[in-house]
Amino acid sequence: MDVRAILLIGGAQNQSAGSGAESETVVGVPLATVDVLGKPVVHRVAEQLLAQGVSRITVVADAGANTPATARQNLPAGAEFVLAEAGQLWRDGENAFEKTSDEGAELVIVWRLGSYVEFNVEPLVQAHLDQGARTTAVCDANGEALEIFVVCGSRRNDAAYLFRHQLQGTRMPGCTYRHFGYVNRLRTVADLRQLTADGLLLRNAVRPIGREIKPGVWLGEGARVQRGARLVAPCYVGARARVRAAVVLTRAAAIEHHAEVDCGTVVDGSNVLPFSYVGAGLDVCQSIVGYRKIAPLKRPVEVEVTDPKLVGMASEHAPVRVASKAGALFAFLPMQLIRGVLAKKQCEQEPDLASAISAPAAALREPLGQPPSAHNSAEFPANMVVARRYGNE
Repeated sequence: MDVRAILLIGGAQNQSAGSGAESETVVGVPLATVDVLGKPVVHRVAEQLLAQGVSRITVVADAGANTPATARQNLPAGAEFVLAEAGQLWRDGENAFEKTSDEGAELVIVWRLGSYVEFNVEPLVQAHLDQGARTTAVCDANGEALEIFVVCGSRRNDAAYLFRHQLQGTRMPGCTYRHFGYVNRLRTVADLRQLTADGLLLRNAVRPIGREIKPGVWLGEGARVQRGARLVAPCYVGARARVRAAVVLTRAAAIEHHAEVDCGTVVDGSNVLPFSYVGAGLDVCQSIVGYRKIAPLKRPVEVEVTDPKLVGMASEHAPVRVASKAGALFAFLPMQLIRGVLAKKQCEQEPDLASAISAPAAALREPLGQPPSAHNSAEFPANMVVARRYGNE
């Protein structure tokens, strides 16, 4: 039986309260297109379906959804990407269904990402055939819809009605298939963090792309971790990412490919998205960092950081990154050469022992500061100790 799939990206129905940002997005991009442990969610879904016998997959993304280039490229064999014009997602999805129907598809799985679901295709298809349904809707264990449908390839009118009503209703009463496996709604940044943590803790099929150098610590190809950095399991460093000295990664931290975390920074229970830069000496706690923005898990807001020394973004194109690094190197070397040639060596003569003893100390030559008030002494007692605790220590 020829089973095909149409994956839709965009078209969320509601908005998150407080921020005004469209739901199912983070730092301006759809959650379904964000890299999780080395690979975009949409790529993982496509691989999951292809491995279970789906012959062809069409990914239709709304142009207004700001899909990253990494999600549009390197799709698995058997999948194609279609970028719909802004506001034409459902129309292009209907066109994709008509195309697959013309090519002889018997059943079509229509899935709006949306939710990340791990289900078996064979029992779903068998339940659809046993009930003789035109459309079958998939719901979770509580009976809530997951915006996943199985439609007969010959039922073009039913498919047209489904797309024109944005998967919120069917032309004729259909059947329901209840799924009891893993489900992540992927509506908020907290859902994205949960998906990452579940993958590192082996609670789902989202496996890190790389090798496990020690239990719970994963490194992608070409990742560099400098001496003195501390990686507390579970955590992940993606391909060609950079973790500088004295960095601490803890509580399922994930540094995606081509990202960089500078010296002394602590990444605690957070995701650093691809090509992002996090500056030195920072604490990144319970957040998503990427595209020059920070999205905390506990607040429906996104903060844009304009200082590239704190949070920056490298180009997604390799030649541009190479040219930028080469330019920085050629600008650095002449300056160092000029400083070495023009700098004057100031050799101070060491004073004799008698003058050194009779001269007052440097600290005594400075005016004394005001003594602390009683209020300040009470507010900050001398025996107060401030400490930070990370990981399992």
